[in-house]
Amino acid sequence: MKKRKFAVVLIALLALALALFAVFSSNRPPKAAENEILLKIQLDLKEDIGLLLIDHSVNGNEGSGGMSNADRSMLGRDEVLYWSFEKQPGDPSETAELYLRFSVVTEYAAPNFDNIYPEETVIPLEPLSFSARYGEIVSIRIVGDDVNGFCAILE
Repeated sequence: MKKRKFAVVLIALLALALALFAVFSSNRPPKAAENEILLKIQLDLKEDIGLLLIDHSVNGNEGSGGMSNADRSMLGRDEVLYWSFEKQPGDPSETAELYLRFSVVTEYAAPNFDNIYPEETVIPLEPLSFSARYGEIVSIRIVGDDVNGFCAILE
């Protein structure tokens, strides 16, 4: 009987240790791979937002995308988001010229590939242009609110 209780306690302790390891290891910030530029986007807003859209040009290659929560909840006003740009195959350069234009969608809307959302909910921010090295993490802070406007700041 004592052996059985000991085994149950040991299994419970191991499960707790694994759970704690999972929690603490998942809170580590990602690292940029040597062939990517990783954006760390810190939201510093007065209210939650529906989506964050990103129109971009990296060394002249243009694209668009965005971030939202899969569960259709709003992005938290102080959430940290990550977005990466991979080096194009055959590109020998160690740096990239980036042009980013963020837009805040103030209400949740289902994401779509064309980034078409109700005009009254989309607030474009002034663009950012900068150079970055592959393998680097670039920190950007999005500040503001839907009354006074939003701003993207390169940190």
